Amino acid sequence: MFAKLKAFAFWTSFLIFVVAITSLKENSQDSDVQQKIDIALHDFDDESKVFSPKGQSLLVLPTGERWSDDYIQQLLKPLYDKSGAFAFTYNHTKTIAMSAQGVNRSQFLVNAFLEGYQPFTVENVMMPLYVLAQRKTYMLDSLQYSGREEVWQSSREAFLLPRGDCEDHALALADWLIEMNEDARVVLGDMDGNGHAWVVLFKNGKEYLLEATRKNRLERNKPYPLAKLYPDYHPTFMFNRHGFWMNSGSKYTTDYSGKHWEHTSEYSNEAMRGLNPKS
Repeated sequence: MFAKLKAFAFWTSFLIFVVAITSLKENSQDSDVQQKIDIALHDFDDESKVFSPKGQSLLVLPTGERWSDDYIQQLLKPLYDKSGAFAFTYNHTKTIAMSAQGVNRSQFLVNAFLEGYQPFTVENVMMPLYVLAQRKTYMLDSLQYSGREEVWQSSREAFLLPRGDCEDHALALADWLIEMNEDARVVLGDMDGNGHAWVVLFKNGKEYLLEATRKNRLERNKPYPLAKLYPDYHPTFMFNRHGFWMNSGSKYTTDYSGKHWEHTSEYSNEAMRGLNPKS
């Protein structure tokens, strides 16, 4: 009996030691992450990093027509100071591009909000979501921007500004993953009937759904969940830095790469040309 008690005491002490070491390691990692966040915030004090995409062009895939920067600006100018997202359609049937109001009240094509920003390097694809969960607080645009119902932060702004809603979280997460050479896209649609934005990650022949606004029960190394397990997410459009896709099939699909996804346009700007060709 005494021997059993000694053995129990040994394993109990060993488990406590393991938990303590793990806790110290996690605290050290959190401290390291916070240091990197602080450096990223300090680097933002640079006027050259104000969101202002230059030299834009858009290739409309159904027609082969190319929109110049001047033409894009003409289309967006009447929308200045209009809160919300707006769709541009071809033949009233296909959405070929969308724009949204930025923090400065100007409208930008949605691809432009993915600036090519990575606050710092991380070791695995789970870390960006883990960091964003600590860095950013969810807040509706109407509360943050004095009644403006729909305002988009660029991916850089979305990381550096402490509050934002679903598309802000999704833009920061997707762009970070793209900088890691991952195939990630922002998805627009609804979740249980409410307008929403999230991220889909294509990796090793599988599709993963990333809820960018998630704050709880996150682990640094836990794999992302498969998209097919989330039928309550109903995708309508998705985009990355260059491409825009429209779901021409059922909104209840959990397949983000089937033939029902029509690739309707290709976007580029001066800052993004030559960067990460698969993005």
